[in-house]
Amino acid sequence: IVLCGIQEAEVCNQIILVEEVLARLCQNSFPLSQLQSRPLPDGVDPLRLEIYLSDQDFQTALEMTREEYERLPAWKQVNLKKAKGLF
Repeated sequence: IVLCGIQEAEVCNQIILVEEVLARLCQNSFPLSQLQSRPLPDGVDPLRLEIYLSDQDFQTALEMTREEYERLPAWKQVNLKKAKGLF
């Protein structure tokens, strides 16, 4: 009976760990400083770092709104991200 209790506790701990990992992988916003450093957080697409910024960090980092950024041609978006350390 004690062995079952220990096994159940281990399973509960594993479930908690899985939930923590899923929460980290599902995180959709990161501070600018975290996206400019390496290694990147797990699950972050290194080619689209700008999508993980909060609206405020986005405007601070790229000096424009998301809407203004989206209207730029792709090559200008890439050049801007490179200049701002988000590529």
